[in-house]
Amino acid sequence: MVRSMTGFGRGVTTTRDFQLTVEMRSVNHRFLEIHSKFPKEWLEAEIFAKKLITQALSRGKIDVMVYVKDLENVEQSFDINWSLIEAYRKAKEQLASKVPLEEKWTMQELLSLDQALVQEKPQLTPQDLLDAVEKAVSAALSQLIQMREREGQELQEAVVQYKEQLMEQVEKIRPFSSLAVEKYRTRLLERIAEVTESSILEDRLLTEVGIFAERVDITEELDRLESHFGQFEETLQETISIGRKLDFLMQEMHREINTIGSKNQSTEASVAVVQAKTILEKMREQVQNIE
Repeated sequence: MVRSMTGFGRGVTTTRDFQLTVEMRSVNHRFLEIHSKFPKEWLEAEIFAKKLITQALSRGKIDVMVYVKDLENVEQSFDINWSLIEAYRKAKEQLASKVPLEEKWTMQELLSLDQALVQEKPQLTPQDLLDAVEKAVSAALSQLIQMREREGQELQEAVVQYKEQLMEQVEKIRPFSSLAVEKYRTRLLERIAEVTESSILEDRLLTEVGIFAERVDITEELDRLESHFGQFEETLQETISIGRKLDFLMQEMHREINTIGSKNQSTEASVAVVQAKTILEKMREQVQNIE
């Protein structure tokens, strides 16, 4: 199945303490490249998420965003940092012995101390966290893949249409292969007749025509193009990642058409060659979007 490398997916799961949302965006890339932004304390979960993505996708640049929202019904509590407050008291007493200070303490003064009160958050077990991440990532991947498959179907229709157009141009080129040799032979005979009526040059004529025929013969290139077209159709039916293989076939087709263009001796065929190159470039742009 043809899949695009462009897509978006979102997965949401809720634990007893928070809501976890995972969003994935993918764009074209030669290989699989994953960029993720997990909470720094979730390193194991991040590695686990990347493993899930690697198992599901073959190519593309994947950006993974993670959002964590605390639930309102979660019981909140704070831990008092007594050691910090005690150290602050001693420091204040030392200052008071040197300079006149008010000894009255205020709640605002205590709360202004950094880390005097530490919010206690319920901690999930490592396995609970991995389970939550797996659910959210799997849901996001499912949406992402569905979108890539939908766009992949459109890409397949486009490249097949371009392939048909390309084959039409190749068929226009084919007849001119033999005509070029015949035209050269006729032109050579006319030039020889202008300078001599002797038939002694017949062997030389045949040799020259043979050399020219070999130089402009595009039969092999046309046969290889036919083979590439067949491989292209077969590859579109494969169920694995096919983007790199299709891109390689595009390069081979481009090489054959370039060779045909360099051997071409016909104005009419030149038009078809230019058209073929234009179609092939459009076709290759679409192929580069395929996973």
